[in-house]
Order: sequence, then C-alpha cells, then structure tokens
Amino acid sequence: EQGIGLDLQHQICLEQCPVDSSSQIYCRGTGTTQMSYPTHSLAGMICMPTASDLSNDIKHVFNNNPFVKTLFDAMEVTYDWEQLVVAAVVASVLSYFYIFCISLCANCLVWLCLLALVTIPTCLGLVYVYMSASPEIVVPNSIPGAITTGDTQNDLSFGLALCGIGILLACVAVFKARTIKLALSSIEEAADCIRQMPVLSIQPWISSAVTLLVFIPGVLGFLMLNMSGDLPKQVDLTSGQPVYSGDPLVAISLIYYLVIFIWILELLHAISQFVVMFTAQVWYFRMKGRDDSFWSQFSGYDMLYGYLYAVTYHLGSLLYGSFLCTLFRVLRMLAAMLVRASEETGNPVAQCFLKCFTCCLACAEKLVRAVTSLSYCDVAMNSTTYCEGAEHAFRLVQRNGGALVAVEGLAMVFSFVGIGVVSASTAATCWMMSNTFDRYSNPMSTHYVPDKQMLIFLHALIGAAIAIPFMHLFDSICDAIVYCNAAVSFQLPSSWGSSGGLFGWFSGH
Repeated sequence: EQGIGLDLQHQICLEQCPVDSSSQIYCRGTGTTQMSYPTHSLAGMICMPTASDLSNDIKHVFNNNPFVKTLFDAMEVTYDWEQLVVAAVVASVLSYFYIFCISLCANCLVWLCLLALVTIPTCLGLVYVYMSASPEIVVPNSIPGAITTGDTQNDLSFGLALCGIGILLACVAVFKARTIKLALSSIEEAADCIRQMPVLSIQPWISSAVTLLVFIPGVLGFLMLNMSGDLPKQVDLTSGQPVYSGDPLVAISLIYYLVIFIWILELLHAISQFVVMFTAQVWYFRMKGRDDSFWSQFSGYDMLYGYLYAVTYHLGSLLYGSFLCTLFRVLRMLAAMLVRASEETGNPVAQCFLKCFTCCLACAEKLVRAVTSLSYCDVAMNSTTYCEGAEHAFRLVQRNGGALVAVEGLAMVFSFVGIGVVSASTAATCWMMSNTFDRYSNPMSTHYVPDKQMLIFLHALIGAAIAIPFMHLFDSICDAIVYCNAAVSFQLPSSWGSSGGLFGWFSGH
C-alpha cells in the first residue's frame, strides 16, 4: 500500500516480477490499482522487494509463520538445481575415491580414520569455543558465519561437547589398540574383496536408483495424502495457522501409509545387504580355493545370482527381517511423538517414563538390526530361514563376540569418517561456489539463495545421503567376511549346509 508498506493479506500473481515502479498492477482483493516497485524473483516463489525495509518485513513474516517458512525454505533451496547437481556429482566422486583408497590401503586408513575421529571433533570444538569468546569473527559470507549457531552460549556448549567427544574417542583408541590390530585382518580381507571384485562398486548405484524410484513417488504420495482437506479461499500470510484443515481419517491413513512405506524401504535395504553379503561370501570361499570352475572368473554373475536368490528363494526371510526393523522403528517414532506431546503439557513424570521407553526401544531396534544383519549372512551362506539364521548367528557370536565387535567397530569408524569427509567436502565446495561465482552470489540472479546456512546444510545432507550407500557396502562386506571367518573356525553342526547354500555349493551339493 502506498505510503504505508506492504499489504501481506492480499497477494497478486504475476507472470514476471516488476523491476521498476513504472507500471500499474490491479489488486483483486482490494479492487484498487497499485504502482509497482522494484523486485527480483526469489526461488521462483515470490517477488522480493529490492528495498531493504520492505524485504525485512517479508522475512519477518516468514520467521513468524512456521508453515510458510518451511515451504519457502524448501522451495528456495530446491529452485537452485544447478548447485544441487554439483553437490551430487562431487559427493559421488568423493565416495568412489574413498572406497578406492580403502581397497588399496585399508591398514593405513584405519589409523588415519582413528586419528581423524579424534582430531576433527577436537579442532572443531576449539573453533566453536573461540567463536564464543570472540564473536566479532562471525561475519557474513565467512566460515564462522556459516557454522555458527547464532548464540555465543550455544557455541560454547557445542564446542565443549565436541572436545569431550574427541577426548573420549582418544581414550577408546588407546585402550583398544590391541583389539584393533587383531581385527585388521578381516578389514584387509574386505578391502581385497572390493579390489578383486570391482563389480561391487556399482551396487550402491543400483541400490540408490531403486530406492529413489520408490522414495520420490512415496514422498509425493505422502504429501498429497497429508494435504487432503479443505483449502481456504484466501491465504493470510500474517497468521501462523496451516493453509488447510485436516481430517481424522487422513491421520489414520497417514499412519498406515507410513508403516507400509517404511517397510518397503527396509525391504529394499535388506535386499541390497543380502546381495553384498552373498557376493562377498562367494569371493571368500573362492579365495580359500573352494571353487575352481570356469565361471568363478566372472564376478558379475555372483551379484546377479545374489539378486535372483534375494527376490525368489529368500524373499520371505528378507520380508520378515525388514518387518521387524520396521516395527521397532515405527514404535520409536511414535514414542518420540509422545515425548514431544508430554513436553508441551509439562508433565515431568510422563516425560521421564516416555524418554526411558524411547531409549529402550532404540536399544531394542539396534539389537534387532544387528541380529538381522548376521541372520542375513547365515541365510546367504546356508539357505536357512530367518529364525534359523538368527539362532546360528547367536551361537557364533557367543564364541567370536570379540572379533565381531572389533570388526564392526572398525567398519563403523570407516563409515563415520567417510560420511563426514564426503559431507563436509561437498558442503565446502558448494559454499565456495555460492560465494565465488556471480551467478550464485548476486542477489539479482534467479539462482541466488540468501540463506547460506540452509544451502550448506542441504548440500551436506546430499553428500551424506550419497555416501551412505557406499559406506554401507563396505560395512556389509566386513560383516560377511568376519562371519565367514567365524563359521569356518567353528565346528559346524551337521544340519548346516544340508539345505544347500554356499556351504553346500562349495562342498559339491
């Protein structure tokens, strides 16, 4: 409104944002004609005023309205698709390079990863402590300005926590050095498997492509179902209310949809895990000289057989294991929602009980996932059912628990370091792009994103999401190798291998 400011209760849809004040625009909400003002397109969603006082009014509205702010942030970062593509490419290259380094020098990387786990949190914690003591170094378009929490007290607390984590990891590395050395043989065998069977390097892409084909339509369907309700004729941006009213039946449908959707994703993860373990076990017994056939030279067939067995013979076992993982994950999610509801009501007794219950569910979920992973190893090795495989896995864990824990711990170190390195490098690369190239740093550009912290966070998230399948590949190979070592050293019952599987395959069945 002229002489007053922006009328945020009546919006006007335009094909193109005005760049000056030379045109007149008709407002249907008020029935009047208003003069235009200089603006620039922001995230393809709104026409942001060039004047700082008017743009601050709009930003203030976004901060007060959580629904509009969330929608705006999502549209803002996804509109700049070029940087998102660059982030995906950088993360893919770095993930491949990390796996390649593991296959060449796993022994050296173990100690480098342990050193990184100690030094990186400690150094980053010292940076946060220094930022809390010297807030003047936190300026826009700088590294401190990109990583700060916005409050000196929070920076200090976060920095001290990171320093504590670094010191704790240093103590663990010192006191468990002997166990780490004993587990290095299995880690080196897993590295040999990756190097001698390069076809495994494409498995993360296959898994990611299939998951995306299911995940994207699933999320879109969830959003469409979530927005089932009555839409108002006029949206008031100044209020903090949702733009549609829900329905009780929609909530029930969302819960059912979410459970089935998570189950499908868990099944895809189980198939991917089974295929990697099957291929690694074939390589293990071939390495030990148990297969001299002509087809042993074609490692690509091993992975194809793994997919074939996963979706035919062992689909029921994978469905059962993925259902157990889904059940505990959904229960933990519901418990977390109840914890948030109890915090809003201010009932301390309910909060304590629900938090303890959530912690127990989280521990149970981790146990189920660990048992499921070892059960898949036995299913691939002996063609057993899920329950039989879990029983066999427990018996092996009782006799080789130390080695299993040590190898799992080292594999977790590799995974954490790899995800952290890929995620941080991807975020740093895109941060340099957004501050170096005029295409991304000029406010008048259509690819400009003013919220640099949100952009860096999204790029780091993309890097982590792409790195996780590659780290999962190495972790699954380590599980399969250490399970094979434990199974070979343990005197197998007569029932094992009677139904076929790898033991039966390599024993002439």
